[in-house]
Amino acid sequence: MKRTRALVLAVAALGAGCSGLKQKPAEQQNPLTVDMLNYRNGLALLRDGKVDEAIQLLKTAVDAYPGDPAVWNGLGLALLYKQEYPLAIGNFSEALRLNPDFVEARNNRGVAFMEIGKLREAEADFQAVLSGSASREKVTAHFNQGQLEVKREAWEAAEKEFTIVLAEDPKYLRASRERGLVRVQRDEFSDALDDLLRYLKAEPRDASANYNAALALLTTGRRDVARKYMQRVVAAAPESEEAKKAKRFLEDEPASPPRKER
Repeated sequence: MKRTRALVLAVAALGAGCSGLKQKPAEQQNPLTVDMLNYRNGLALLRDGKVDEAIQLLKTAVDAYPGDPAVWNGLGLALLYKQEYPLAIGNFSEALRLNPDFVEARNNRGVAFMEIGKLREAEADFQAVLSGSASREKVTAHFNQGQLEVKREAWEAAEKEFTIVLAEDPKYLRASRERGLVRVQRDEFSDALDDLLRYLKAEPRDASANYNAALALLTTGRRDVARKYMQRVVAAAPESEEAKKAKRFLEDEPASPPRKER
């Protein structure tokens, strides 16, 4: 689940920023000509989840327009979805060589670095965006930095980053989810529940969010309500680790205290 979140964050950065699992890529820059059908159609295929087809069209676009950083960034995003991280990084780096101020590509490269565990390189890219002037991409970079702090298990720092995102954009539901999960880690159960329930109104089938909301409810003695969220976990992802724990709870089987899950 963590990997999927990070990948979609990068793809969402094509347009409105890295905000949600269900967001799809939008065209980030006007291409050099209005006839770049392979580029435009490649992005459309990526929006529809047809990654292999998108890669083929975007490779053709790169061959035709090697001087356009937008097409390198688009191909990089498709490769990121494909989990071809070194290749994706190479494409984002080429986009940045052509246009060092291309903040979307810098955010995207940071996500790719983060996916392969190169946290210093990822942080350098995110901080470069934060030191610039692109306001929406700064929100995106704060979210990405929060994800990086999660990987470090630096919960306080992660919560701070997600709080900055929500102060700038209260509708950034992904930040509500991530801050809620972090607050469970910090035993801030009441605040965590507020964040998770806000997110679950829009994404009611998120297994991890439901499971952690149930944990937060249990700390307040609201066992009956927690049971409903455990049932959602099982229905949404019956083979997941969260579902296994939820089934034990629902069956009233003795188990060790549940470990807080992301």
